[in-house]
Amino acid sequence: MKHVIRLLAAMASLAVTAALLTLGVSPAAAAPLSAAPEGHGTCTATTPGSGLARQGAAWTCIKERPVTAEDLARIRVAAPLDGGGAPGDNSTALCASKKQQDVVSNRHAYCTRHNIVYVLVDRGGETIGSALLTITAASDTNPYSTRWQERVSVYAGGYSNISRMRLALSSSCTECIAGPPAWGGGSIELGQGEEDHTGTLSYDSTVRGGGPRQRSQIAYQSQTESSNAEPVISYGQWAGPSLRCDGQVGGNPGCIVTEDLARVTLSKSQFGAAAVAYEWAQNNLSDNNAMGTEKRPLTRDADEPREKSRRYYSCKAPPKPFVADLTVVDDECDEFPFAKTRQGGTLGSLCTEIIPRYVGGGAWRVDVVRGEPVAPCVRAHVPSNDNQNAGREVGREVQYERILDGEAYQVVIAP
Repeated sequence: MKHVIRLLAAMASLAVTAALLTLGVSPAAAAPLSAAPEGHGTCTATTPGSGLARQGAAWTCIKERPVTAEDLARIRVAAPLDGGGAPGDNSTALCASKKQQDVVSNRHAYCTRHNIVYVLVDRGGETIGSALLTITAASDTNPYSTRWQERVSVYAGGYSNISRMRLALSSSCTECIAGPPAWGGGSIELGQGEEDHTGTLSYDSTVRGGGPRQRSQIAYQSQTESSNAEPVISYGQWAGPSLRCDGQVGGNPGCIVTEDLARVTLSKSQFGAAAVAYEWAQNNLSDNNAMGTEKRPLTRDADEPREKSRRYYSCKAPPKPFVADLTVVDDECDEFPFAKTRQGGTLGSLCTEIIPRYVGGGAWRVDVVRGEPVAPCVRAHVPSNDNQNAGREVGREVQYERILDGEAYQVVIAP
């Protein structure tokens, strides 16, 4: 009887083997798969008998990989700086940045750069095919609008045993409404070395005029598949930039990128003695008192009564109130740190007092009228036009940079 049972089992095994061979699948390949292979990212089992399985692929895997110097070099070749601008000026330049990080930004632009590595893995855990897709999503935001759009580019890198790849891309965000997926919800197909620059993704913050600040975090979702034969769709997700939108600065709501310190830029050629005085303060006060720098930024205070009080203490309060100098046309008291900051309002008698003088050819001389040891501030003799115009520019920069009440910012003096 035992011989009969063994004979029947052998016959059944031969019948299954014959059926599998008819389907083009080896008996070993048809055995149940163990756990997904490690070190290849997120893996999905291929269907037994499918084209990929017949090629020896037991798994399709997606692995997220930071951008490398080689990836960035290719991006720079494909997307050179717009108009030869300086790196960091706009999103195109940010995409070409040599910084090896996925999100590169300034206050008004960003570029997300990300790699997707698609891998075919056999039953033994060995890679038998791979493809690299580098994706960039670039945007130049408008500080006076709650809407922005990304330009999506895809670069197909090295392929091995894979002829072409398909990619679909969408995005989501917190505290905002994400628009439709790229390419109208469809996909693009790329062979090795090909590029596509036609995708767009869009967003609209829900904040409106007068509304409190909202932080929007962008995330991207991808679907990739090999176009070899009966492919398996693999899914990926990664984080992008964070934006802050508010309706509290100026007359219109708007958005900025959150990871960068606000910068108020004042030009010496445009604002003359005022800008020279601020620059002198940053360069000549002690390290602990040189404010408005990246290391020791100023803090905006929007309260007007406190601003008036600070200006009084810096310019008019005894025992040494400001006295106009007859050699300065329309001389006015200009204080640094500004009265509209929490650092302003130091008693003017404790400030170093200076007179910036233009000597021609774009050059300036600064005369120290009264030096105070370890002075915490500067009080400057500045023509009224320079003083008033610089003050108005600071106000405009506050709106352009969307500097909230209580937010820190840096003062940058340009030529």
